[in-house]
Amino acid sequence: MANAVSTAFNEDPVIGPDLSRAIAVVNSVVKRHGHLLESTLANALAASGRFDVLVEVAIPVTDAAQELLLARNSAEDLARINIRADASAERIVTIDLVVVDTEVGWAGAYEIKRGNGAIDGRSRRPIEHDLKATRMVLSSYLAKRGYPNILRVTTGVIDYYGATGFSKELKIGRDDLDSHFGVPVRETLDRSTTCLRTALHGELPYLFSTILEDIGRETVKQQPASARTNVPQDDHVGAESALIQIINARPAGPGPRSRQ
Repeated sequence: MANAVSTAFNEDPVIGPDLSRAIAVVNSVVKRHGHLLESTLANALAASGRFDVLVEVAIPVTDAAQELLLARNSAEDLARINIRADASAERIVTIDLVVVDTEVGWAGAYEIKRGNGAIDGRSRRPIEHDLKATRMVLSSYLAKRGYPNILRVTTGVIDYYGATGFSKELKIGRDDLDSHFGVPVRETLDRSTTCLRTALHGELPYLFSTILEDIGRETVKQQPASARTNVPQDDHVGAESALIQIINARPAGPGPRSRQ
């Protein structure tokens, strides 16, 4: 929250400096929430004592994996294929989270999405492609990282709010996280989200105070003189009061037309 507030933002010429900054800070906090979910989940899984957790992992998409994907093999066939990670590679992909359970010989590689809105197909397809390629090389890659006995691997998208548009076969929603990993992590993620929301709400009066004051002054100017006799001296209080009156006002029609 502190980083978002202290960041310099460009002014939008249409909405002006104060509203530009307020909206930019709110948008920044929303984007940072995705990173918070990633770090919180990694820490919660590591704290369980069951898993080794790797973050921002660079994994090669080998030529062999790429060829198998382009050949349109079925997902079931691809899931049974293991390819050496040190073979010739077309490119490197960065995976948000790799979770390893050495006791049962299992590992999972995950992309983490906040998921409060749909991701268009052009963006989803490369992610799905990379996760399928990662699954084929993950066992070999981890063996090179000191985990030689990983026999079962999986890949998926952790979709916190569930609205990304990824297929049900690929994504894990927040309601499924505890059962998927076998340890409680959902409550920790929700608690960190609540803390961030509380921090943001605490900043809103400061972010929007100047804007509220301007609205309050414009509202007072538009009132008849008789309605302005008891305007509060404190501009901030007056602005909030005026805004509340605007929000809570009953629906009003256009009123009678003046007769020429």
